[in-house]
Amino acid sequence: MTLRTTATATLATIALVITTAPPASAVDGNLPGGTGIATTISTPADGAVLPAGPVTVTGTASVGQAQPVANTSITYVLDVSGSTTSGVAAGCGGDQNGDGAPNQVLDCEVTAARALNAQAVGLGTVGQVGVAAFGQVGATADVKPAGGDQLVTGPATDDNGNGTRDVEEVLTSATNSPTGGLTRFSARSIGGSTNFADGISKSTTVAAATTTPQRIVVFLSDGMNNGPAIAGPLGAVPADIDYFTFAVGTGSSCGSGADTLQQIADATGGTCTNVPDVAQLPSILPGVISAKLTALSLRVDGGAPAPITATTPGLPQDGPASVTYTTTTAALGAGSHQLCVTAAGTDGGGDGTVTDCHTITINAPPVVVIGGPYAGQEGTNVTLAGTVTDPDGPSLTTAWTIAPASGVDAGATCAFGNAAAQSTTVKCTDDGVYTLTLTANDGINPAVARTTTLTLTNVAPAVTITAPTAGALVTRGTPVTFTAPFTDIATNDTHTCTVDFADGTPVVAGTVTQAPGSGTCATTHPFTALGAHNVLVTVTDDDGASATAVVKVVIYLRGEAFALAATGLVTVAKTPHATCPPNEDKTVATVTVLGLATVQALHADCALDAATGTTVATAKVDGASLLGGAITIANIESRCESGAPGVFGSSRVGTINGTPIGTGSGSLGIPGVAQVFYNETTTTPSGQLVQNAIRVRTLLGQEIILSGCRLG
Repeated sequence: MTLRTTATATLATIALVITTAPPASAVDGNLPGGTGIATTISTPADGAVLPAGPVTVTGTASVGQAQPVANTSITYVLDVSGSTTSGVAAGCGGDQNGDGAPNQVLDCEVTAARALNAQAVGLGTVGQVGVAAFGQVGATADVKPAGGDQLVTGPATDDNGNGTRDVEEVLTSATNSPTGGLTRFSARSIGGSTNFADGISKSTTVAAATTTPQRIVVFLSDGMNNGPAIAGPLGAVPADIDYFTFAVGTGSSCGSGADTLQQIADATGGTCTNVPDVAQLPSILPGVISAKLTALSLRVDGGAPAPITATTPGLPQDGPASVTYTTTTAALGAGSHQLCVTAAGTDGGGDGTVTDCHTITINAPPVVVIGGPYAGQEGTNVTLAGTVTDPDGPSLTTAWTIAPASGVDAGATCAFGNAAAQSTTVKCTDDGVYTLTLTANDGINPAVARTTTLTLTNVAPAVTITAPTAGALVTRGTPVTFTAPFTDIATNDTHTCTVDFADGTPVVAGTVTQAPGSGTCATTHPFTALGAHNVLVTVTDDDGASATAVVKVVIYLRGEAFALAATGLVTVAKTPHATCPPNEDKTVATVTVLGLATVQALHADCALDAATGTTVATAKVDGASLLGGAITIANIESRCESGAPGVFGSSRVGTINGTPIGTGSGSLGIPGVAQVFYNETTTTPSGQLVQNAIRVRTLLGQEIILSGCRLG
């Protein structure tokens, strides 16, 4: 198991020591830039004994998912010349450097460098960073808040603890006005023209101060060199520092020949990229350190590598990425064979590979193919399709066995349809992963056993609600008992249940009574919230699967309404009297009680909406003459309503003895006769709402009520 890497500019040999891994464990390594690369052979298992013939090799490979190594340093180089004040139509995040001039080319450079730094932090392959800038001259940046000039820091370092990475503070301090420069952490004045030569010198100084194996300089410019020739500074760049140059905007290009961005890249082993749309720079720049899984190949017994083309998804893949692969060897004869799968990739530091090798043995007698891994559901038969061949044995016996491997609860049992048959079925009472073994014995060779896994998924229980019935009408405060029988195909599972009454009260745990494979959830609850409630009963098995049943319960208040009632010296029963449930609507043309009252057009109705639990009770009287005509009242009505919004009462009186009243409450005294109370709303000690449009109390204690309603 080895890792081989080739850097972009130089050939670097990196030794990787990897201990022998168990079957199907990944072999990890790192590309030159530090990105993790891994591959694994899933099948066949290392050390497997297989029948003669072709061998199918499957497995996985990944890049950017294994443990990274901080092999790389990045030096960010910003062009702060006067031309970077040009505007960018699409913008790059507004005013990145706080100079009050948003969406300039320099803002895009800063945004792109910060995006690359965020990529560096996320990937974990960059250990050190630094900053340089250039215009009329070049300058190295002080990238730490401590005293003195410090050229190198970490990509995520925040030494001053202000919540912003130090290197990004430096980047956002870049300015192109009035003379260009950097303000953090030590000020640098740079000037307005474009001097590639000094920019190369200063960025080389920064990059040379880093200590990682791979050192990258990201050199941005929106113009062409108008300073000295760059050949001298390029000749001083160490061989292990690669320049990646970017021609930013239409005023710049990679060019060709001397004193160009292309010459900088070519001389140092990097690349030059034209970015005519400046706004695209922040999405392009992080690609400098991106990784890619490029190819897979298989070697059999040290032979020539054969490309593996059957991968999902296909190659190449930009990291982080993982693929599965499958390939098949030519027919292999009896004996030992080595299968090696090599994954190749590349990152900002160059190309590299990692290899996983499995050794298998081809053995003729006997040959067992167990099939699998198998999958199914707990409590159901799963078909097992094993095969055993023994061309030269005198006798052959086969046997299936099974044992819990992981995630299987105590007490689980399994049963085979026929444990001696090569193809059979197995049923287990609990979910989890089991180890299946098919053993063959020909009476001469040692018994040959093959194992695989049987993964059984959990089956959720099934639950119904038998009480109360759907849409049951229940008066407020009456305890309601909920009964929810359930079943579970897995007889080894245990269960809990919860009940959500959907009335604002907390979800409660129900009482579970259960036996293997079935049970009942029960609880009792008095509802205080009026209206329709969709009560949810959820039964959950010990593996977390659940089932829910819903029943609608409608909570209501009983209601009544009447147009006339009297107590005292003369008693008049509530007339007409409408109650609900059931719903009633009653009308009486006239009621005359000699010496007490004459009342016209008496009406009362009471209705309960069984779907919503809304109760409405109303009473009306067109006119009344009371106590021998001492009191005359017109247009009297009251209304009581209860439901999900609450309990409400209201009433209205047209006139009393010709005086307009309306909906406000109060009383009138009739001297020497009675006190008339109008639009009364009260609540009894038991919580019943009482609404009286008119209540007359005489001096002798006689009481007369016109248009009254009650709820509760």
